[in-house]
Amino acid sequence: MITWEECVERGIIQKIGSNPEIANKMFAMASLRLEFLDRDMEEKYTSLKIEAYYDIIKELIFANLYREGYNCSNHICLIAYSKIRFDFFKEEIRVINNLRKLRNDISYRGENISNGFLIQNEVKFKKIIKKLSETFINSNLIN
Repeated sequence: MITWEECVERGIIQKIGSNPEIANKMFAMASLRLEFLDRDMEEKYTSLKIEAYYDIIKELIFANLYREGYNCSNHICLIAYSKIRFDFFKEEIRVINNLRKLRNDISYRGENISNGFLIQNEVKFKKIIKKLSETFINSNLIN
């Protein structure tokens, strides 16, 4: 997987100056999506829920990225940023990357993911979301 340094060297991650307005909007959208996911849904919507979990994680990473004054043009470099910024364990990075791949399979190839996968992994998704949210909120109190 690509590193933070390689992402910066290649111009995929660029320093743009802090943008708290966009950061707050991204955080708000992630929060809204999470609120929506907390509703009971039929099993036929499992793939859409998985897709939404990835979008929430992505939006929270972007919120933190914008707060710190960076922009990123690909999702793999978002994960590289996450490795150095959030003290994620290897397992958490693996979960995010697998979720990214699944989201691509759903969005670009029409894959349908089993409800069993969601049941097995939903707690992991929520822990990652909590860590990202808390980081954003705590940095908001400082800035």
